[in-house]
Amino acid sequence: MPQAVTSQTTFSAGELDPRLVARHDYEAFYKGAETLTNVVCLGQGGVKRRQGLKFVGDLGESNVRFVEFEFNITQTYLLVFAPNKMYVYKDGVQQTNINGSGNDYMTTTYSAAQLPELGWTQSADTLIMCHKSHAVAKIVRGASHTTWTKSDISFSYLPTYDFNRDYDNATFTPQSSSYVVGDTAQINISGGSPLTADHVNGMFEGNDGVIRINSVNVGAQTFTGELLKEFLNNNGIAGIDASLEEPAWSAGHGYPGVATFHEGRLWFSNSTGLPQSLWGSVTGDFFNFNRGSGRDDQSIDVTLDTDSVNAILYLVSGTHLQVFTTGGEFHVPDRPIKPSNMGVLRQTRFGALPSVRPLNVDGATVFIQRNGKQVREFLFTYTEDSYNSTEINLLAPHLTNNPVAMASLTGDVINEGNYIYIVNGDGTMATFITNRAENVQAWTKFTTEGTIMDVAVVEDVVYVYVKRTINSVVKYYVEALTHDYYTDSAVQVSGATHATTFEVTLGTNHLDGQECRVRVDGYTHANKTPVAGKITLDKFGTDVEVGLEYALEIKTMPVNIQFQSGPINTKMRRILKVSAQLYEASGISINGKALPVRNFGIGVLGTGISSFTGIKTVPLLGYSKSTQVTVTQSDPMPMTLLGLTLEVQARG
Repeated sequence: MPQAVTSQTTFSAGELDPRLVARHDYEAFYKGAETLTNVVCLGQGGVKRRQGLKFVGDLGESNVRFVEFEFNITQTYLLVFAPNKMYVYKDGVQQTNINGSGNDYMTTTYSAAQLPELGWTQSADTLIMCHKSHAVAKIVRGASHTTWTKSDISFSYLPTYDFNRDYDNATFTPQSSSYVVGDTAQINISGGSPLTADHVNGMFEGNDGVIRINSVNVGAQTFTGELLKEFLNNNGIAGIDASLEEPAWSAGHGYPGVATFHEGRLWFSNSTGLPQSLWGSVTGDFFNFNRGSGRDDQSIDVTLDTDSVNAILYLVSGTHLQVFTTGGEFHVPDRPIKPSNMGVLRQTRFGALPSVRPLNVDGATVFIQRNGKQVREFLFTYTEDSYNSTEINLLAPHLTNNPVAMASLTGDVINEGNYIYIVNGDGTMATFITNRAENVQAWTKFTTEGTIMDVAVVEDVVYVYVKRTINSVVKYYVEALTHDYYTDSAVQVSGATHATTFEVTLGTNHLDGQECRVRVDGYTHANKTPVAGKITLDKFGTDVEVGLEYALEIKTMPVNIQFQSGPINTKMRRILKVSAQLYEASGISINGKALPVRNFGIGVLGTGISSFTGIKTVPLLGYSKSTQVTVTQSDPMPMTLLGLTLEVQARG
C-alpha cells in the first residue's frame, strides 16, 4: 500500500557533484541540489536570484587583466590592462583623455601574452607592478582621476647573487684612465652582454654596503682572469677570490614576478634566474635591498631548500608570510622576521595554479590547486601548530574547470557571508559563499549569454569582463553585478519621459539589433530590439530596464526517504505536492507548472504581478524512480526561495 511522507530542503549545501546522487548516507545530500544555476546561496539558507549585470563599458579588447586599485577610502578604481594599454574606471565610469593625451588609456609595455603573468601589490597611492620580463614598475595616480604615470622603480640598492659565471674569462675595461664610482665602466663575462656601472657597483660592495672602488688609476690597461681578481683585491675589494656577486634582477636574469608587503618590508620573488628565491627589503625602506651586516632591520634573501624545484608563484601576507609554489605551500614561522631567523617551512604538497592569484577570505588563504580542479584554503590551526590545505569544493568539483581568475567579496548589507568568484576557462563562473563562524559553505554557478573572461572586486562592486555576440558581432564588455538589476548587459533609465510613441533613449548603442527583455516600473513588458540606442514601449512607464535574459534553474537531488521497510530510492514514487517558501518572488514555475502568486479580485486586472512572500503549494502527478523538482523563473523578476517541502508517496 502506498505510503506518504514529507521531505524538506533549504539548499544550504549548495550544488552537489552528480556523483553524490547515491550518497544517501551523507547529510549534504538532503541539504543540497543537483543544479543551482544563476542563484546565490544565502547565509541563512535558501537561494536568491543572482544580481543582474549592469553594462559599464565597451572596450573591444580581446585580452585584458583586471587590477583593483584603492587610492584612498573614498576613491577606488578598476584598472584594466590590455596589450600595451591601461584603461581606468572610477565608480563604473571610464575615465577619458588620460594625461591629456586624447587617448582613453595610458600606454604600457605589457604584451597580450604577459597579461596573465602580471603580479602586483599596493602601498598607499602606489601600485607596484611585476613581470619577469620587465623591470619592477610603479603606477601612481596624480592630482585627478585622469592623471596616471608608470615608471621603473629606482632601487637604492639591489639584491646581489653569485650566478657562478666564468669570471676567469672576464675583462674589466674602464672608459677613462681614472675610474670613479658612477663612471661608465664595462665588465664582459664569457662573451655575454656588458654589465652596466650599477652592476659593477653591486658586484664590488662590501658587507657594510660601501662601494670599494674609489679613485683608481688604471690607465688604459685591460685586466683578464686572475689579473683582474688580483687588481681588485689590491685595491681594497675584499672577497673577490670567493665570489663575484652581481644584481639578482636584470634583463639577463629576469625580474621579480610577484610582490607583497609584510611586516614593514616589501617582498619580491619569482624571477627567471632565481625561481626559488625571495627577497625582503630593509624595514621601512621598501626600495633598499642592502644586506649590510645582517642587522635585524636590514634586507633578507633566502632560497628554498627542497627536494625538488619549487618555483615560487605567489607571496601572501597573512598571519605569517605565506609562500605558494608549483609543488607545495610554505610559510615563514618566525615573527617578526629577521635575517637571523629567516626560515621557510613546507606545510603541504599540493602546488598552486600559476594563473590565479590566491586570496585572503574569511581568515584563510584560498588558492587553486595546480591541476585546476581543487579549490583549497590554506588555514593555520593552533591545535596542530601548522597549516592545512583543505579542499573546499569537495562536494562540487565539477563547477571549477580550468580557472583563469578569482576574486572575493566581503558580505554587504544585502548579502551576508563572504563570496568567492572563480572564472572558468569555459566562460562560466563558480560562486562560493563561506561564513566560517556559522559553518556555511555552498557553491552555485553563474552563466550568461556569452563568455565571462575575468573578474575583480573593487570596494563592494563585482566587475566581470564578458565576451558577447550582439547582432552577430563579437563584443567585449565591462559589466558589474548590481542589486536591483534583473537582466545582463543591462541599462536602466529612471524617470523616462516619452512622447506619444513611448520612445525611450537608453544612452548606449551596445545592444542594438539584439532582442532584449524589458522591465518597466518593476514589471515585465514585451521583448524589444534596440535600434540606435532606443526602444519603443507598448505602454507608458517611467523606470525602464533593458538587457539580456539569463536562465535560472534550481533542481533538487532525487528524493530519498527512509521508510520502515527501507529506503525508497529503488521504489516507484511520486511527489503529491510541493510547497515553496518564498520571499519577494514572482514568475516561478515548478516542473514547468506556473506557481500562482495572486488571486483574482478588485483592481487586479490591468496591473503588473507583484512579488509574493509566503508559502505556495502546487500539486504534481506521475510516478518515477528519480523524483526531482525543478524550479525555474521565466521573467526577470525578484526571487528568493527559502526552501521546499515535498509530500512524497512511494509504492512497491
